[in-house]
Amino acid sequence: MKKNFLLQPVGLDKKTEDVYRALLSLADAPVSTIARRAGIKRTSAYHILENLAAMGLTTTYVERGVKRFAAEHPSRLKTFFERQAIMAERIIPELTKEISKFRPAPSIRVFEGKDAVKSMSEEALKAKDKIILSIGSTKRLSEFLGGKYGWGKRRREAGIFQKALRFKIDEVIEHPSRLHEVKILPESFNFPGYILIFDNSVGIIPLEEPARGILITSRSFSVMLKSIFEVLWKV
Repeated sequence: MKKNFLLQPVGLDKKTEDVYRALLSLADAPVSTIARRAGIKRTSAYHILENLAAMGLTTTYVERGVKRFAAEHPSRLKTFFERQAIMAERIIPELTKEISKFRPAPSIRVFEGKDAVKSMSEEALKAKDKIILSIGSTKRLSEFLGGKYGWGKRRREAGIFQKALRFKIDEVIEHPSRLHEVKILPESFNFPGYILIFDNSVGIIPLEEPARGILITSRSFSVMLKSIFEVLWKV
């Protein structure tokens, strides 16, 4: 039966997960036993177990001169990441002081893969101006990325208003709580992609494989795209 790896999304590699799950099944054991169960070398298992101990996922004790490891409940994972989040909150203000006070040079970033494209769209949810302009079909975008991923809900929770140029195939729910205004583009408008315009940035997502997104941060470029958007909006 194929084993599902659960911990890679939270940053733990396959060997670390193998060792931790081996220890969970044993409950309490010396390094040699854990290494055999995980199918890795004893030295590698020892280093991994020490790292797991630092995370609070294992504890150690010595019995008859042999160091043994005991598994802690997986709920400790939540405690570990909560502790990391608290540390990050303390560090961020200090690092923020290092940000250059000069206007950054224009930049172009490329996001490869559908998950990366989704992460690019998340950048728009940090819009300081609290408004996003978008062009393109949300239905086609959602199908291309493999389904909805709650972006609209998070936008509304962030209090960001959206002006959207869409197509007839898109579901449009008009209500003040949606924090958006929508106009429909003619079907003759050939637009096989999706554009997000916010602050001084423009995100471009061509709806073609391989999936990629391009995020251009440039005041001049964003002004040009905003002007084009407003012309289309009026038409």
